Amino acid sequence: MPIFQTQSVLSLFLESLRLTLEPDTELILVNDGSGTEVSELVEEFARQVKAERAADVTVTNLHNQKPRGCGQALNQGLAIADGDHIFFVDSDLILESGWQSGMLRTLSDHPDAGMTAGVLLYPQTGGVQHCGISFSETLGRHLYLNARTSDLPDSPYTVQLAAFALFAMTREVRDSVGLLDERYFNGYEDFDYQMRARMLGHRTVIDPKVTSYHWERRNGVHRAGNRKTNLARFWKSWGTHIENDITPRLLDALRGRAADLSHYLPLDLAETRIEAADFWQALSDTSAIDRHTVLDYSTTVDGEQPILLPQILPAQLAAEPRPLLILVENFVRLLDNRMWLAQRLETQSQDIVIDLHGNAMGLADLDASCWPGVKVR
Repeated sequence: MPIFQTQSVLSLFLESLRLTLEPDTELILVNDGSGTEVSELVEEFARQVKAERAADVTVTNLHNQKPRGCGQALNQGLAIADGDHIFFVDSDLILESGWQSGMLRTLSDHPDAGMTAGVLLYPQTGGVQHCGISFSETLGRHLYLNARTSDLPDSPYTVQLAAFALFAMTREVRDSVGLLDERYFNGYEDFDYQMRARMLGHRTVIDPKVTSYHWERRNGVHRAGNRKTNLARFWKSWGTHIENDITPRLLDALRGRAADLSHYLPLDLAETRIEAADFWQALSDTSAIDRHTVLDYSTTVDGEQPILLPQILPAQLAAEPRPLLILVENFVRLLDNRMWLAQRLETQSQDIVIDLHGNAMGLADLDASCWPGVKVR
């Protein structure tokens, strides 16, 4: 557990850890230069766990005087970890009961995988923050971003990559892959590690039943300043091995919503034009739609602001008798359209919204009074 954290957030994490920790666990907490108050809090936590769980839990505390970065902190723990299974756990999580046994179950049920990650939820809303990364030709996206947990797949699924915030792997993966590449400074070292594991035949599986709340706080010093360098290093190393899997996911999601799309009117509101073009072409290739019938209003959409449909669409579309198939960057951009949605539902209730994060839902679903996630990333 790498710790570069404020005392208040760390206190919440440590209490959730204490309450959910399962037997036969070796805890390695690496305080990566968080300061004296955090050091004292970590030491007090260790004393408490040793007093309460001396029979089945061991605790090792490592303290760095100055921040070395997430990769180095994780390597400090990896170098001394003895277990058959190794977990990476961020210090800004609120852990839920069963997270360890749930991830161990996933690894046991998928022995050929070797790696698994949990679903991260926004503490503010309960919406999906992270449950794997899906890729287009040149862009990675958070899969099912802002969705409800009830909308996730019913069973474990494979992803190309997942964050190390709540992650587990077998000893076999650890021994075959080795340590993290410390040339990545506070970013993308987790993706690089999984790509190295993939080259050895391992894969990452997400179990939607394993969830945790994630505050996304204190990711380490100079994270923003090193982002471009880290990203460039990653794509230089692994760009030819990344698969374009977002379009197949979108097609699968659509099949689950409608068996026949031939009577739908396609409407394009997506800003990422290459991905949008790939999606419409793939639909056209399956004869689901004619790509030349797509109504393209993407140029009226700008930035990460809400998309106000009454201001950008012709008025007659609200009363269009055919159901709409709407492509958008992320569906939450459409939430601020209560009046238009109400008008639209008077005419048609079979409209489908699909977004470039893999979400597919009825437009009628967006007429709900609230939604469990609204962050665009």
